[in-house]
Amino acid sequence: MATWNRVSFGDLFTLANGVLGFIAITYILDQKFLAATSLLFLSMIMDGLDGIIARRFGSKHSMGQVLDSISDSISFAFAPALLVYAEFHTNLGSGLENGAVLACAVAILATGLFRLARFSAGGYQLPHFVGMPAPAAALLIVLLCLLFGATEGLDPSRHYFAFEKLPWLVLGFSFLASYLMVSEIPYPKVHGKMAAATGFALLLAVLPSAAGLLLVADQSLYTSFSRTATGIALALTLVYVFGGPIYERIERSKSG
Repeated sequence: MATWNRVSFGDLFTLANGVLGFIAITYILDQKFLAATSLLFLSMIMDGLDGIIARRFGSKHSMGQVLDSISDSISFAFAPALLVYAEFHTNLGSGLENGAVLACAVAILATGLFRLARFSAGGYQLPHFVGMPAPAAALLIVLLCLLFGATEGLDPSRHYFAFEKLPWLVLGFSFLASYLMVSEIPYPKVHGKMAAATGFALLLAVLPSAAGLLLVADQSLYTSFSRTATGIALALTLVYVFGGPIYERIERSKSG
């Protein structure tokens, strides 16, 4: 019981991140892809809040960084890898296509775990990220799956709003995200206006799930709204993916 007495308020948000990621995995296994993605977005929000809460209220132990990486490995490595595999691996697909899907899922998992381990081993002490952060990669992959992934599952069919299923587009960007996670490319840490933009992107990503309860009676309005919100969230994420290193380089040149 002494260990539980040392659990701080921030730890609860960190644990919520991992728990939501695990529940998302169970939904993916049940082919409830939209519900799973909504849970992953919520886990990202918990991941962003745990650090804020820990700084605000303090911590009772030194395990926070380890606990955060363990939770992140569930939500931002295992879950996105399984989502890509579940949405694009099919018994009707060719051996080449299914092999590419499996290779992509393995790449997401392996590079995500490596990225989190590198961060826990000392990367968190640096003023910038070395390689793209795993949550950013997971956000990119999940948004792409929403817009260009499964067009049906065990969720209500009227809730799906993908433009069409484009496996090679999602796989290509997922391989790119995997490479960026293990690269030495510097990415800026998210704070200030960048944190506000990230929060806005997550809000837009969650909106289709919330709006679906209100707008589903008007199918065309729901589909248009969901595609627009998710598309803007994807655009903001791509700005960080491709613009983050440029921003970090400019900031370094100013300080140098």
